[in-house]
Amino acid sequence: MARRNNGDASGVDKAKVRVFFAEVEGNNESVQEALKTMVSAMNRPVRVLSDQGANGRHPALLQQANVEEVEEPIEMEEADALDEEPANSRRPRGTGKKVDRNAGLNLVPDLNFRPSGAQSLKEFMDQKNSKNDLEHVLAAVYYMQRVMSLTKIGPAHVMTALKEAGISIPVDLKQTVRNVKKSKMWLNFTDIEDIRTTTQGDNFIEHEMGKTE
Repeated sequence: MARRNNGDASGVDKAKVRVFFAEVEGNNESVQEALKTMVSAMNRPVRVLSDQGANGRHPALLQQANVEEVEEPIEMEEADALDEEPANSRRPRGTGKKVDRNAGLNLVPDLNFRPSGAQSLKEFMDQKNSKNDLEHVLAAVYYMQRVMSLTKIGPAHVMTALKEAGISIPVDLKQTVRNVKKSKMWLNFTDIEDIRTTTQGDNFIEHEMGKTE
């Protein structure tokens, strides 16, 4: 019988084997059978585990007989992880796929931007001299609401007006309209297809925009 050595764990390979003798009583036949069993057990080869255990103890002697070699499974998770992009990884700004945020907007036909007896849209926009996208959107909505008397104005109407006035269309017109409402409070709407100017927006158009500094 093999016994582990719990002594020195300095890394030097040592082993201790203790042999026990057994006393058997019985008739001749039973004694002979017992002796055959012990001799057979003693003749079995042993295998020494050469690797030191994780707990720092010395290897033990193991019986080689009836040991079934089991092939360790291949770790597939690591290989799969190489093919997958981490969920929390982010691509650098500007390297993603380009998307046209205005793809769903179409020009609105039959809008009269040159009404009789009033300034044309182009003349109005030139007079107000809007400086940025927020001001461009406000001026276009104001003109369509106050001069053209449109009862419903949406992003497609704004895009059509900006094209008529020769002004560049914001890359994400709907978001620009939302920014006018949120950051300036010049517009108000629950449905983005029904945009109206606020008192603040009207005051800015009528009393501040287009004034010479």
